[in-house]
Amino acid sequence: MRNAAKIIVTLFFLGLINGCDKNEGPTTDSSVPDQTNGRITIVNDEAKLNTRLKEFNDTILVESGNLTKTTTPTDVKLVLEAEVSPPTVNGQTLQATSVSLDGNFAYVSYNLRGESYAGAVDIIQVKGDKKATIRSQALFNDTKVSAVYFDESTSKVYLAEATSNTSFSAPAVAEKISSSGSKLNLTSPIRSALSSFVTTSILAKNDFVYATTGNTGGLYKLTKDSLKQLSFTSISDARWVDVDANYIAVVQGGGKLSVFNTTTGVLISTYNFTGTSIPESKSTVQVIGGKALIAAGDGGVVLMNLATGKVLGSIPRKVVSGLDPSVTVTNAVAAKGEYLYLSNGEAGVYQAKTNGQDLSSLTGDTNISLTIQGKLKFSALQSVNHVAFDGETLVIASGLGGVKIVKVK
Repeated sequence: MRNAAKIIVTLFFLGLINGCDKNEGPTTDSSVPDQTNGRITIVNDEAKLNTRLKEFNDTILVESGNLTKTTTPTDVKLVLEAEVSPPTVNGQTLQATSVSLDGNFAYVSYNLRGESYAGAVDIIQVKGDKKATIRSQALFNDTKVSAVYFDESTSKVYLAEATSNTSFSAPAVAEKISSSGSKLNLTSPIRSALSSFVTTSILAKNDFVYATTGNTGGLYKLTKDSLKQLSFTSISDARWVDVDANYIAVVQGGGKLSVFNTTTGVLISTYNFTGTSIPESKSTVQVIGGKALIAAGDGGVVLMNLATGKVLGSIPRKVVSGLDPSVTVTNAVAAKGEYLYLSNGEAGVYQAKTNGQDLSSLTGDTNISLTIQGKLKFSALQSVNHVAFDGETLVIASGLGGVKIVKVK
């Protein structure tokens, strides 16, 4: 059973941590020592960590839709500020799997390709009074980290994981570790056993932690302090969850979006859309202004009204000559204002926009125009697993290519 679990986890992923103040200044390394408990190793030595970071000041061109050398005029300027190479565990290079942005910091998760279990989390300062800097790191010798979320109210880092520890009934677990002053520490880490082979997403909102587990799993609601299970809803192939004051949205394989009432937890409806048909794949959802912005895999991008299930807009999946269509699916999408950034696997990162309207302010069933402006042209880019965008900073998790930090001006 555990060998089968390892294979499924591998298939699934082939394809935070400041302190109480988001804007605080740097903490000296001498005041926050490195730590280890045998399973987790915390590295807070910034001199050591930043040997993995390379600074740039390069304008990123946006290639036109036909991918010629002509660039598409846009009203934003993209500047590559830094690249972060992935960490290693026991001599093996990890791949960047997800990014979460909070204030001045980016929180990046990593896992190891193949059947072996290893992972990491980086805290990277991307704004503020210093250039991009890796502030802290956690390395795991028995755990793949699928996703990460930092909760400002508790200064805890919540992790979606898969573990090789056979004392758990299944590989999927949720974990929280502590941080202070943008530095991780080993004060009372807690793990909670979940069902299925991998925890695919996690976030802490509205006083609770929400997590999804794939394949035979579903949606979990947990306490923030002890990760005690409060509720579980079985959902086949649950890939990602997002929450606001009104809705809990879970994107699934097979072209489904399950929508729950945030207050009561009651299922409102399960809506169908075209996409997410490739098994064991990653697909994100962002709740924005009463809508679900779905990375629909082979279905590209789907924008849906959460109240009615109507598809308001869409962007087809980009098919690139010479690449197998299975490696050019849209596995993540992030939006702020009128701009969207799409993670299309080996096809790269694409910029899109609305017809000039802020996505968060649009309501009702009115159709919304979403237009691809072009592909971001990097000198080198591995398969892209995730993107995060807050209106000022775009952070890209590019698998074995590590992390790219781009300023959007």
